[in-house]
Amino acid sequence: MSNPWPVSWSGWGPYMPPDFEMIWGWKIAAAVFLTALGAMTMLLSAFYEARKIKGIATRYGMIAGWIFIIAALAFFVIDLGVPSRAGNIIFIGWPNGRLAESWMAWGVMFLGGMFLWGLIYLGSTFIKALQKPILLNILYFLIMINAVLATVYTAYLFAAAGGKSFWWNGSLPLLWLSSGLGYGAAFMLLLGRFVKLERGSDIAKLRHFIHELSWIDLLAVVFEAFAWALFLGVAYANHVESRIPLTQLLFQTYAPYFWGFAITLGIAIPLLLEIALMRMDPLGKFGAFAVPVIFLAVMIGGYVLRYIVIATAYYYSPFTPMLNAASQWGPWWS
Repeated sequence: MSNPWPVSWSGWGPYMPPDFEMIWGWKIAAAVFLTALGAMTMLLSAFYEARKIKGIATRYGMIAGWIFIIAALAFFVIDLGVPSRAGNIIFIGWPNGRLAESWMAWGVMFLGGMFLWGLIYLGSTFIKALQKPILLNILYFLIMINAVLATVYTAYLFAAAGGKSFWWNGSLPLLWLSSGLGYGAAFMLLLGRFVKLERGSDIAKLRHFIHELSWIDLLAVVFEAFAWALFLGVAYANHVESRIPLTQLLFQTYAPYFWGFAITLGIAIPLLLEIALMRMDPLGKFGAFAVPVIFLAVMIGGYVLRYIVIATAYYYSPFTPMLNAASQWGPWWS
């Protein structure tokens, strides 16, 4: 494979000259959000089907999660601008024997794995040879392991990004995983409440299914709040440069998005509604109102969470007194 860059490079990992590097924006945020939503939806569907709690809701959840993964891959390719460059992420190091040595390359393979397992699951609905219990259990196990890897790999990818001290944060994988689990639980809760498990299924079984999903979503929201607190604390203590984007996040440009969407809409409202739903019949009128609100709040807050973590990292302080001393937004080399 020919070298796509007009320079020689003998270091470790792929080489990306600054002139070719792009700012990650809303498209990458959408890709990362859809990755978490799709992976965790497939994980929960596999988790319940492995426990023999299966039906229309889990089947639709698996298919929907697979579609979300495809959409995430599409956004990654769209952000690259040229679809042919998507293959370079994996094969750029091939001439020097450095295949798949970056988190970006591993991420492509994690997402490819989710696509493959989803395709096999679809095939199992039509091919009897794939419907053997032992094969399905292996498939469910692979989906659950791969889903966790697909959800958290971008946290490690951001941590490896040069010049972005805001992302050098060991708690970012916890924030990604806890919030992603909340997305999947909220979506499965919506399916469980309105699509149900099976037509004419036992009401007690369905009520238990929804109640358990409510607990999962509630715990995910609580851990997300804890992960946010940990992330902010580490960002403040980690590096003096990381306090610049942190100030923008908490008090300045992105403060309305953080406090209004990520915290209030994405955490506080779902938390209160989940607590109330625990005390009421989830199949009643309140459940019919609360579950869609929880779903919408978690989805909107979840996307904003991914976006602001990405966007605020591009605030930096100029290194020369000849420039304006105020914080600026852009790539580190500008």
